[in-house]
Amino acid sequence: MNPITISSENVADAVRRAPNWKSPGIDGLHHYWLKGFSVCHATLARQYQEAIERRTLPNLFTTGITHLAPKSTNTADPTNYRPITCLTSIYKTLTSVLSCKISRHTDEFNILSAAQNGCRGGGRGTKELLIIDSVAGQLVKRNRRNFSAAWIDYKKAFDSVPHSWLLRVLELYKIDGAVRDFLEVCMGQWSTILCLQGERLTMGADDRIRIRRGIFQGDCLSPLWFCLSLNPLSTLLERSGTGFQFRRGGTKVSHLLYMDDLKLLAPNPARLMELLKITTEFSGSIRMQLGVDKCAVMHVDRGQVTQSAEISLELSKFKTLSEAESYRYLGMSQCIGVQEVDMKQAVCEVFFGRLTKVLRSYLSGANKVRAYNGWVMPTLLYTFGVLRWTQTELDALDRRVRTTMTHHRMHHPKSSVMRLYIPRKCGGRGLLSAKSMHNREVCSLRAYFETRRESAMHGDVVVCDKGLTPLSLAKEEWRRPVVLSTSDRETVWMEKELHGRFYKALHAPHVDVKASVQWLRFGDLFGETEGFVCAIQDQVVKTNNYRKHILKDGTPDFCRACRHPGESLRHVLTGCSALANTEYLHRHNQAAKILHQELALLYCLLEQRMPYYQYTPAPVLERDGVRLYWDLPIATDRTILANKPDIVVMDRAQSRVFLVDITIPHDENLVKAETEKKRKYLDLAHEIVDMWGVDSTEIIPIVISANGLIPVSLAHHLRQLGIRDGSLAARMQKAVLLDSARIVRRFLSLQP
Repeated sequence: MNPITISSENVADAVRRAPNWKSPGIDGLHHYWLKGFSVCHATLARQYQEAIERRTLPNLFTTGITHLAPKSTNTADPTNYRPITCLTSIYKTLTSVLSCKISRHTDEFNILSAAQNGCRGGGRGTKELLIIDSVAGQLVKRNRRNFSAAWIDYKKAFDSVPHSWLLRVLELYKIDGAVRDFLEVCMGQWSTILCLQGERLTMGADDRIRIRRGIFQGDCLSPLWFCLSLNPLSTLLERSGTGFQFRRGGTKVSHLLYMDDLKLLAPNPARLMELLKITTEFSGSIRMQLGVDKCAVMHVDRGQVTQSAEISLELSKFKTLSEAESYRYLGMSQCIGVQEVDMKQAVCEVFFGRLTKVLRSYLSGANKVRAYNGWVMPTLLYTFGVLRWTQTELDALDRRVRTTMTHHRMHHPKSSVMRLYIPRKCGGRGLLSAKSMHNREVCSLRAYFETRRESAMHGDVVVCDKGLTPLSLAKEEWRRPVVLSTSDRETVWMEKELHGRFYKALHAPHVDVKASVQWLRFGDLFGETEGFVCAIQDQVVKTNNYRKHILKDGTPDFCRACRHPGESLRHVLTGCSALANTEYLHRHNQAAKILHQELALLYCLLEQRMPYYQYTPAPVLERDGVRLYWDLPIATDRTILANKPDIVVMDRAQSRVFLVDITIPHDENLVKAETEKKRKYLDLAHEIVDMWGVDSTEIIPIVISANGLIPVSLAHHLRQLGIRDGSLAARMQKAVLLDSARIVRRFLSLQP
């Protein structure tokens, strides 16, 4: 390996890959700050280079904090705690740079075995191994072949590998000498502090526990270092000359390895014993113990599992699986192959159990969707490409998810289905579809295996997979499953007669799309409220108009409040005369109070902000030549009918007046409402210039639709008022939407 040189670009790359807010070590420094203060990258690179050349590093950076997280309620047993070590961000950044440099060396000289899929850049991790293993199992069953396999488990593998062997491995694989010496010094300083529930277990002068065996948990280099420490075992197994052949004359696959999860493959029991001897001898030579109670062996004779006695090897006895038993390998229960029926049932139970927990929680609607995407969906996602899911099963899964959301009032049964799976920044709900995720993953895995054909093992798998896995790698005329893109879903949404009306209004040229969907991204509405607002926007609420023309149940189409014909959602939200002076006025005032308070704070007429629903604007606020009026008529020398804007700002220092009027029309009337407001107060504006002796009077219309649409001009009007707070429009939008939902709920409670 060539001597390494650490540059500021290396540091920037390492920092960029790190999570922003992952728990820090004793330095308390999050990676967010290292990303933000990019000027420090050059200094860090220089100091890292000096540390490696001098073979020294302060003890602070090699000391971790190990938090003990209980695995169960039995907290009296020390083995029921899971240790989680947090290291300093500076040290993790340094080891991330070193890991990248060493990975480049191992890739260049093809050091890591093809059977080891841990820490392999560009690989597909455990899924890749599970697919290879599935092909082997299916070939054994279909062709009624003889087969033997063993699952090997190491006892405390990451905490057991000796430091002397870790250093020897670096020497074997020709890692840069300066890096080896530096890591040896750091290894001698590795220590940690034990904490339980945030408090140190010991408070002595030196409560640090020296780490004398194993890798440093939380270190970015340690996973790769551990894989290198087991790589000689892969070399020995491959040189044994035995293993499972996918096809006659093909390569012999002796084992599959992901970090420390090892599976041995052999054509018969005798050959398997050879592999087991190699494994036990190697493990003993590096002083790593096998967890014999978790190891297992399986023998297959002509496609059928055969029962045999336990295998004894030196002082170890390996359990032999029967036909009714299974072993959990890489998260999948398997015998000859993966037990698909049992795995599907188990995964679905976990999936819907988590979904119910999320929907019953007190999270906001947006956070429930994020929890679904980040915690619930991965339980299914791991099986895609490994288990055989039909399109009908996936449709049923998505349908059941929507039904469960409807049961918890987070989704209206008649709302747009396509909108549910469109990202929130595009106006959708941002939910992941099981069908789309499955089809995308299958296509991605198939493309990956096609690119790995040059590898002997992968080439054999591709040739032999004639319908053995969901990928069907050997089929040239493979029918590619449909993967709907966001634009495809938006097209379907737009073409719907009712649902598409809001989409067309949202994408009108005068509408600010990004601002209009802020409530979906950052509004933090309850899931029930968010679902109801989306049902209103999709126009699927059971008004008399909907019941007559959509449900066709014979309901007369008369408004239950004003008794006029045409009880549509548009009429309920903006056109009912019976609601004009009560409900509509209340909604208008809620939005206006937010703007009034912001202006009062801007001109220092108020000392602190309060929730808008508790704020009562004073009719007149005055200070230092600034006067702020709230809903007061302006006395003029001549009769002017439109003389009562919602808010008037008179600034004597700037010799100007702002006439601010808020209106909440329906979606189609955004431009019309803004134009009417400007025309309405033209006479008053001219009169004020003459009466108050100011240089200018500007009319500022503030328009937000009843469905939360924001025109492009709103940002300009707020800047005219001197308001730079980007969240003001979003707060007003949220207030309008909440009140629109309240109006519809109260209206529907009236007797028809």
